[in-house]
Amino acid sequence: MKMAELPLAPVERVMRNAGADRISIDAVKRVADEAELTIKRLTESAQKIANSDGRKTITSRDIILASKLVRVAEPCP
Repeated sequence: MKMAELPLAPVERVMRNAGADRISIDAVKRVADEAELTIKRLTESAQKIANSDGRKTITSRDIILASKLVRVAEPCP
Protein backbone atom coordinates (compact mmCIF):
# COMPACT_ATOMS: atom_id res chain seq x y z
CA MET A 1 0.00 0.00 0.00
CA LYS A 2 1.33 3.47 -0.82
CA MET A 3 2.12 6.05 1.82
CA ALA A 4 -0.98 7.83 3.11
CA GLU A 5 -1.65 11.39 2.07
CA LEU A 6 -3.01 12.23 5.51
CA PRO A 7 -0.61 14.10 7.80
CA LEU A 8 0.66 11.78 10.51
CA ALA A 9 0.63 14.24 13.44
CA PRO A 10 -3.18 14.62 13.54
CA VAL A 11 -3.57 10.84 13.15
CA GLU A 12 -1.27 10.26 16.11
CA ARG A 13 -3.17 12.89 18.12
CA VAL A 14 -6.47 11.10 17.48
CA MET A 15 -4.88 7.81 18.54
CA ARG A 16 -3.59 9.41 21.75
CA ASN A 17 -7.01 10.96 22.44
CA ALA A 18 -8.43 7.44 22.10
CA GLY A 19 -6.20 6.34 24.97
CA ALA A 20 -2.96 5.12 23.41
CA ASP A 21 0.08 6.02 25.51
CA ARG A 22 2.86 4.66 23.32
CA ILE A 23 2.49 4.38 19.56
CA SER A 24 5.07 3.27 17.01
CA ILE A 25 5.45 5.30 13.83
CA ASP A 26 4.54 2.17 11.86
CA ALA A 27 1.24 1.99 13.75
CA VAL A 28 0.49 5.64 13.00
CA LYS A 29 1.27 5.10 9.31
CA ARG A 30 -0.97 2.01 9.20
CA VAL A 31 -3.87 3.86 10.84
CA ALA A 32 -3.40 6.71 8.34
CA ASP A 33 -3.48 4.20 5.46
CA GLU A 34 -6.65 2.60 6.84
CA ALA A 35 -8.30 5.99 7.40
CA GLU A 36 -7.49 7.01 3.84
CA LEU A 37 -8.94 3.77 2.50
CA THR A 38 -12.10 4.34 4.55
CA ILE A 39 -12.42 7.90 3.21
CA LYS A 40 -12.04 6.64 -0.36
CA ARG A 41 -14.66 3.91 0.12
CA LEU A 42 -17.12 6.33 1.71
CA THR A 43 -16.56 8.89 -1.04
CA GLU A 44 -17.01 6.35 -3.85
CA SER A 45 -20.23 5.08 -2.29
CA ALA A 46 -21.52 8.60 -1.59
CA GLN A 47 -20.76 9.65 -5.19
CA LYS A 48 -22.85 6.74 -6.48
CA ILE A 49 -25.70 7.80 -4.18
CA ALA A 50 -25.50 11.42 -5.37
CA ASN A 51 -25.34 10.35 -9.02
CA SER A 52 -28.34 8.05 -8.63
CA ASP A 53 -30.22 11.05 -7.23
CA GLY A 54 -29.25 13.16 -10.27
CA ARG A 55 -26.67 15.25 -8.42
CA LYS A 56 -22.93 15.80 -8.80
CA THR A 57 -22.42 17.22 -5.30
CA ILE A 58 -21.97 14.86 -2.36
CA THR A 59 -23.96 15.93 0.70
CA SER A 60 -23.64 14.95 4.34
CA ARG A 61 -26.77 12.83 3.86
CA ASP A 62 -24.94 10.88 1.14
CA ILE A 63 -22.05 10.23 3.54
CA ILE A 64 -24.46 9.04 6.24
CA LEU A 65 -26.12 6.64 3.80
CA ALA A 66 -22.76 5.52 2.43
CA SER A 67 -21.47 4.77 5.92
CA LYS A 68 -24.40 2.41 6.43
CA LEU A 69 -23.60 0.67 3.16
CA VAL A 70 -19.83 0.53 3.62
CA ARG A 71 -20.09 -0.57 7.27
CA VAL A 72 -16.82 1.07 8.24
CA ALA A 73 -16.62 -0.18 11.82
CA GLU A 74 -18.61 -0.59 14.95
CA PRO A 75 -18.69 2.56 17.09
CA CYS A 76 -16.46 2.69 20.15
CA PRO A 77 -18.30 2.22 23.47
